[in-house]
Amino acid sequence: MLRPMQRFYSLIVIFWTVGFLPKYAFSQSAENNNPVNMASSTGHLDGSTAKVAHSEIIVTAVNQRGTDNEINQLIDILPLFTLIKDSIIQPIDLSADYPGMTLSAWKVVCPNDSFTRGIKPAYGFISHHHGVGLLPTHTLILVDNPVNMRFRATKIWVDLNHNFDLTDDGGSQWYFPMKLTLLKLDEVDRVFSQSLILLDTLHNGMAVGLNQFMSGELRSVQKMYDAAISLVSGRREYLGCNASFRQHRKTVWFGTESEYSASQNDTLYWALKDVNLNGSYNDIGIDKVIVGNNREEFNSRNAWDYRPGLIVDWLGQAQLIENIHQGKKGIWEISHRKIKNIGIKRSRSLLIDEKLPTFNFCLIEGKYQPGKLKENPVHRRSIRTFKGKYTYIVVWNADNPNYIKDSAELHDLSRNLPDSIQIVYLNHGGGGRYVYQYNKRYETGFIQGFCSAEVAEKLKLQTMPQYFLVDPKQRLISINHRPSSLKKQ
Repeated sequence: MLRPMQRFYSLIVIFWTVGFLPKYAFSQSAENNNPVNMASSTGHLDGSTAKVAHSEIIVTAVNQRGTDNEINQLIDILPLFTLIKDSIIQPIDLSADYPGMTLSAWKVVCPNDSFTRGIKPAYGFISHHHGVGLLPTHTLILVDNPVNMRFRATKIWVDLNHNFDLTDDGGSQWYFPMKLTLLKLDEVDRVFSQSLILLDTLHNGMAVGLNQFMSGELRSVQKMYDAAISLVSGRREYLGCNASFRQHRKTVWFGTESEYSASQNDTLYWALKDVNLNGSYNDIGIDKVIVGNNREEFNSRNAWDYRPGLIVDWLGQAQLIENIHQGKKGIWEISHRKIKNIGIKRSRSLLIDEKLPTFNFCLIEGKYQPGKLKENPVHRRSIRTFKGKYTYIVVWNADNPNYIKDSAELHDLSRNLPDSIQIVYLNHGGGGRYVYQYNKRYETGFIQGFCSAEVAEKLKLQTMPQYFLVDPKQRLISINHRPSSLKKQ
């Protein structure tokens, strides 16, 4: 009789448990699954540990113009045409125009007293979604003395009011070509030496940087573009790529998060990109939110499509974007806050307090002996073989300017390491002999290896160099902990 009663009570307990668990599981998933209410600032959202998580909203103003790698690599040509009898012809659309099509023309009011005598000015159209006038997606510019603008400063009039009257827009702007014609300039210098031309009067308004092709640069591209324009130019007088502009749209604004700089001993820049060129930086699903620590060029790999409740992660810390709005004086602002790192899906960074992923890498052990392949000192090792000590993993490239700034401190740190810590140095892009000679020359105490594409993917690199500090069980303590701050601890 006792056994049937025990079974009966056991069944009651089981049924009660089964009925309770789904409610408990649902309540847990509602608390831990951030897509349920992405825009809510009071709900339970995924985020980092209590050490770094808080609910205070941080407002970062983006008040400086920037650029990103997509803009810098884009070959975007602004064709110029001769202005004849103060008449302009509609913008060229290479995707839709065809030979012999009917073209619309308009008269413009020109500042004739300001043109160079005896030389016809030129005109062109810059893509700009302002929504005003007969050409709501373009802005007209007039260029004085286009024949000689490669060698001297040139006046440019911009139709800021979009009414084809160049006398009521507040005077001319200037194009300065001098810095751009020096062959010693590298690609980054070239981009940031261009003349900035404003297309409207708004504080965060649209602007383009103008320069020209250098002598002999991308000749095949120029010929191809000239042939395409000539095919559909109609009665326009096209000046050719050699006398036209190469434009870089300045659609990125950025600002500095001061709180991150103070707490992480580093600088975090937040940026917004106006993808559809309409002057608004909070178009849901279109405009971009970008983060990075290099203000000279933001990387599109660290960009997210904007939406309220968006979660971004940078160097181990997740943050929630509450909203993007235009604040006082027309400056755009990002409202965001740090959240817990628990349950973040598809993160682009390794997250603090997570275990370091397992990966194998090539390790230099011993010395190179030319001609003795059997004694090759490079062997594959797992990162798990270095458990048991605090480990400082450095992914580096000798040509990177940020690494050069830290290299002296890293060398000194490696020579004065306590027994409780080790440094694993993973070179990205260098050869085996070079890395070995580097270690020998600077008499470092690194565990020297290589960062392959597979390792870079496992570590989810977001910048270069990148530092990872892990505990003896290889859980992440911090990312990009600078060597200078590590020496003080």
